[in-house]
Amino acid sequence: GTQIFIAITDQQIMVESKPLTRLNSLSDFQDGGPSHQRRSSLQFSFRSTFNNNTANPERLAKENDMNGFRQFVGLYKNFPLADDVLKGASYRQEAFKESGKKQLNHVRGTDGWFRSMLTLEVRAIDNYFPAWLMVTLNALLASFLSEVFEMKMGHAIIKHWDTVYSLVLKTSLAFLLVFRLNRCALRFWEARGYWGAVTHLTRNLVSGILMYCRHSPQHRDQAIRWASAFCVASMHFIRSEHEYNYDELAGFLTESQINRMKDANHAALFAASMCRYHLHKAFRIDAFTAPQKAHAYAIQLNELESRVGRLVEQVSGMEKIRSTPLPVAYVTHLRTFLFTYLCFFPYAWVDDWGWTTVPMVAFTAFALFGIEGCSSEVEIPFNRSRANHLALDAYCMIILESVQGLIVQDANLCTQTELDQSFLEEEIKKTEPPRTSSSDDSSIGMSLTEKDEFTFSA
Repeated sequence: GTQIFIAITDQQIMVESKPLTRLNSLSDFQDGGPSHQRRSSLQFSFRSTFNNNTANPERLAKENDMNGFRQFVGLYKNFPLADDVLKGASYRQEAFKESGKKQLNHVRGTDGWFRSMLTLEVRAIDNYFPAWLMVTLNALLASFLSEVFEMKMGHAIIKHWDTVYSLVLKTSLAFLLVFRLNRCALRFWEARGYWGAVTHLTRNLVSGILMYCRHSPQHRDQAIRWASAFCVASMHFIRSEHEYNYDELAGFLTESQINRMKDANHAALFAASMCRYHLHKAFRIDAFTAPQKAHAYAIQLNELESRVGRLVEQVSGMEKIRSTPLPVAYVTHLRTFLFTYLCFFPYAWVDDWGWTTVPMVAFTAFALFGIEGCSSEVEIPFNRSRANHLALDAYCMIILESVQGLIVQDANLCTQTELDQSFLEEEIKKTEPPRTSSSDDSSIGMSLTEKDEFTFSA
């Protein structure tokens, strides 16, 4: 006859015991407490207040605590998928944070002028450092020959070189550099667009499966598990990684299932095919299926199948970017032109600049080589070890957190529906007229036996 309420708040955990009452909804405890004394079993209501910033470590810690209490009270014991994903939530977060720390912790362009300006790691200097060093040493050689051995160039030659540099080399070089940077930037944003599509398609696919596959919970849960694993499989496939961290899919797939996926020739396609397999099992149509139900199954399966097909299209687009860099003829011409320009640059100006030629050429080479290095950096943006590449681990973590939210919300709605249905049945029982006794039947001149015989004969 006692109802227990557990509320997880910002500061503490409150456990309160009240007389047994029925919850109108799972949020009644937030709205001032339950009413209507109806239920004869324990009801649990949780309230959790978190920061809106999803990257806040304090918020994540509180969310993990709340998930732990959900497991403790057995709120989702009748929903194995929700129970599994909540158990594995903390493991997935730690795994993705560790594997994606290179992209997650680096300086971003929105961090302010000086913080983004006074950094070296994200400049991709290793892409062009050998060429920059050779150009700088060449400038040192030109200054040494001019200042020590007094090997000067005539004013007429310098004037001629100035004209050639200004009208021919500078204009052509600027066009080549800008075109290359623009092409590579477009490839970077195209790749980001593919991952954005994977995010919203996975959310829509899981939402559809939860909505339309309630009649087959086993195949529904398996289809959701493989649909959720698609993003992780795509991440490892596009990075050409064959070793998986099992914690990345904790609560979604078992180790044996992950091993089957990673041993496949195309892990992403394997996950998509397994999702399709369970969808077809859930919407199986045979000779005993009613025509109306068969028609509804066909429509729903076709809709979900189209979403799976679009997921496969996204990973195919990423394969296109990975396997098709810019034509090597263009890259070769640009790098040869740029390197030659910077090698002749100090000889044209050493007579006027003297030893100052070395730092001036080094700075100019750093600026021009930097543009070409940035282009190379973002051309195929899928490497885990590069700070400027796409944070695929963060994208997968966000996708799986979204799926977890959808699964838990669906479990909450189903639980609430069961509570409402049970309450409705109790109300109907109370409104039914009381059954007549045998004395009432005899009072009207007909015994129960005579009444049954009369009904049978009629």
